Amino acid sequence: MREFMTAETKKKKEEPKIDIYRAWCKACGICVAFCPTGALAKDEGGSPYVKDIGKCIHCGWCEIRCPDFAITVEQKSKKKEGKGEEKEPEERGIASGQ
Repeated sequence: MREFMTAETKKKKEEPKIDIYRAWCKACGICVAFCPTGALAKDEGGSPYVKDIGKCIHCGWCEIRCPDFAITVEQKSKKKEGKGEEKEPEERGIASGQ
């Protein structure tokens, strides 16, 4: 028997959150060009906007490639941390210049 997706099951899908800081954005279009799913688009003035949030896969390419740090994507892992548990930050080996 097939299971059909109802409106209730669709709501359970995590919606990503994309913030675009217009004051920092110079409308270069890099975020739109690197979006692999077409979730972002440019308006008439060339400024990026979220065209279809449902297409966003939380990859973060737009955020990584933005030269002005004007776009942020809330990652999936942030919401899945345990209740009341603080996740230890991962230590990264940094070579010292000495």
